[in-house]
Amino acid sequence: MKSRVDCVAIIGVGLIGGSFGMALKKRGLANRVIGVGRNPERLKTAVEVGAVDEWTTDLAAGVRDADLIYVSTPVGMELDFIRSAAKHAKPGCVTTDAGSTKGEICRGVDDSRFVGGHPMAGSEATGVEAASPDLFINAAYVLTPTKRTNPDALALVRGLGEAVGSRVIVMDPETHDRCVAVISHLPHLLAIALVSLAEDRSTRDSQVLELIAGSFRDMTRVAGSSPELWRDICMTNADAIKEAAAAFQRLLEEGVRLIESKDAQAFDSWFSSAKKLRDSLF
Repeated sequence: MKSRVDCVAIIGVGLIGGSFGMALKKRGLANRVIGVGRNPERLKTAVEVGAVDEWTTDLAAGVRDADLIYVSTPVGMELDFIRSAAKHAKPGCVTTDAGSTKGEICRGVDDSRFVGGHPMAGSEATGVEAASPDLFINAAYVLTPTKRTNPDALALVRGLGEAVGSRVIVMDPETHDRCVAVISHLPHLLAIALVSLAEDRSTRDSQVLELIAGSFRDMTRVAGSSPELWRDICMTNADAIKEAAAAFQRLLEEGVRLIESKDAQAFDSWFSSAKKLRDSLF
C-alpha cells in the first residue's frame, strides 16, 4: 500500500522526524514538508540538510494546512503537542507520532484520526544532522490503533510507513509497551548498570577500565544515548519495565546457579539455546 499527501507538518525535527521528512521528500510522498519547533537555528539546519522545505516556530501556522501532522518530540512532551496541534488542524487532518511508548499517549488522545506510531529505527545519535532518508528501510514500524481509530487514518499512516521502506506491524498499545520493555527499554537500563558497575569496581581494581574491549563496548553502546530522552521513555513505561527486569533477574540467577553447580552440560544447553535464537535473529 502506498500513500501520498500534499502537506505534512513535522513537530520536532530531530533524528526521527528529520528522517521521516527526508524519506517523504526523496520518494515524492509529500509536496510540502513544514518543520515546526522552538529553536530557529535547529529548524534552519533542518532546511539545509533537506529534512523540511520550510519552518516555523508558530504551531498554529505550521499545522494549519497539513494533511498529516507527525509529532516526534520527546515522549514526555508529545501529549501536549498532539492536543495543541489538534486545535489548529483542518478537518480531516490525520495525526501520528513516533513515541517509544504508546499506552499513555493513546489513552490520552481522544481523536479518531490519531494513529499511534513507533518506528523501530535510530541510534544513540540525536539531532537532525544525523537524519537519513533511508533510516526506515527494513525497520519495523509499529502502529497502535485503538477501537476509536478511523480506518482511513490508519490506512494512510500504514501506507506511508510502507512507502518509506518499513515493515509495518499493527498491535495494541499495551502489547507494544510490553514488547519494547524487553527488547529496547530494559537493554538501556542494563547498559547503564553495567557501566556503573565497571566504574564502581574500578575503585577496588584500578585497572578494570584499562581492560575494556569489544564485548563491553557492544553491550553498553546504548548507554551513550540521550539521558533526557530515555528518562521520559522509562517514566512512561514503568510497569512493563519493572516486569521485564524481574523476569531478567530470574534468568540471570538461573545462569549463576548453573555456574555454581558446576553442571557444565546444563550450562552449555542454557547458553546454546540463547545462541541459537540470537543467530537466527541476526
